Amino acid sequence: MKFDSNTEAFKALDERGSEALNERIERTQENQWKQKYHVQPIAGSMDSIAGFVYHDGTYHILYQWSPFEDKRTRCLYHVTTNDLVSFENRGIVKMLSDGAYSGSAFVMEGNIHLYHTEVRSNTAFQQYTTFKMEAGGLHPDRTVPVIKGAPPGYRWLMKDPKVWHGNGGYIMMLGAATSEDYGRVLVFAGDTPADFQYRGELETHLDQFGFMWESPDHFELDGHHVFMFCPQGLDRYRNSYWNIYQSGYTIGEMDYDSLTMNHGPFHELDHGFDFYAPQTTLNGNGERLMIGWMGMKETGYPTDDSWSHCLTLPRELSVEQGQLRQKPAAGLRKLREAEMTAEGYFDHRPKKMRDFYGDSYELVMEMLENDATRIHIDLRVSRREQTSLIYNSATRTLILDTAFSGEMPENVDGTDRKVALDAPLSKLQIFVDVSSIEVFANDGEAVMTARIFPSRKATGMEVSTEIGSCHVRMTRYSLKQLSPNPVIENK
Repeated sequence: MKFDSNTEAFKALDERGSEALNERIERTQENQWKQKYHVQPIAGSMDSIAGFVYHDGTYHILYQWSPFEDKRTRCLYHVTTNDLVSFENRGIVKMLSDGAYSGSAFVMEGNIHLYHTEVRSNTAFQQYTTFKMEAGGLHPDRTVPVIKGAPPGYRWLMKDPKVWHGNGGYIMMLGAATSEDYGRVLVFAGDTPADFQYRGELETHLDQFGFMWESPDHFELDGHHVFMFCPQGLDRYRNSYWNIYQSGYTIGEMDYDSLTMNHGPFHELDHGFDFYAPQTTLNGNGERLMIGWMGMKETGYPTDDSWSHCLTLPRELSVEQGQLRQKPAAGLRKLREAEMTAEGYFDHRPKKMRDFYGDSYELVMEMLENDATRIHIDLRVSRREQTSLIYNSATRTLILDTAFSGEMPENVDGTDRKVALDAPLSKLQIFVDVSSIEVFANDGEAVMTARIFPSRKATGMEVSTEIGSCHVRMTRYSLKQLSPNPVIENK
């Protein structure tokens, strides 16, 4: 693979060695845990999402990419899709400094505007870049700093700007921390997308809630105001906050003039192991869609020597009964190919579902009757491996257990995650890929995401109960694979 030495991006890559990068790409393509229908890097590390935006019929995803293991070379990588099913790698659109953090993007006057944070000498600059669409590619037009440094009373690092048009101008939210190490969101406003003045701190009911808030997002949905953010430093409480860092939301009403958010309790967005720093966008049909980073900071994964992290499937958001619901985007049905259905009872004797094997598929399970104390659903089963979903009927608790899922990530607290459902379990929609699982319970009431690393032999499925029986209808779909598309150069 030859790089274009006339550009800054490929000069930097060529200095590191095109041969070394090509070897990493080949290792990634041959890796036993390479995903089949999730977006992942062509090699190296996919860091958090830097922009997710819908523009003129196309979704654009920008993420930070480190091609090499030491992460000294950092780029902004571009992926597009028209249907949230078929994704195309477009390549590098911008080189990033060592002190670059993520941001967000929005569309204005036909161009995509990207904001992100760059840190130099313990000063956080909020950078603004206009990207123009030319010949189907995304090209940076100009980059200027719009905010330098933090207001008095806050730590020097302000990060992850979220910008939108509202309240007669432009609003920017930034994740921050007070000098006493309490997470906050700071608000800036301006008449143009490159001129922001500090307005103040967003007042919430969460005064002592973690030491840093990252990836803030705010939008209106179904008549409610939703405020999403990622608090760092929460203590575990019952089934909540077991990961190193959390992603969640509150629902209420935002007052832009007084900078207050009157809201209900904080809810985690995902109750699994590997979900962080999500971003949302509004499409042409008025639907609010979200994609998360399927990974966790400070966790080591078995694939890290060739590639790490991927993106979740796109989720459609709604507010029902005061809570956020996440459903797999409707367009994902286009992934479906061969269909297999079964209906019947199972009990305490493990039942092997011989026609439901595989390492990548979608499984829909409808609970028609259930008098079992506990339901066990074992996926990616081999003689020594299984990834288990366990439902406790008495407490309405759904458990994702990865104790025997294969090779284990490093720096993870425990091997199970739990979520208590508001309603009895009636439906599971499960997306299994080669090295991940995404579980949607009760049409998006709760979601659980995890990276798993089983052997190639782990393709079986078994169901059983503790006591009693369960009557289910199951449908399994084979899913189309993304075509390998290891693009380096922006196109």
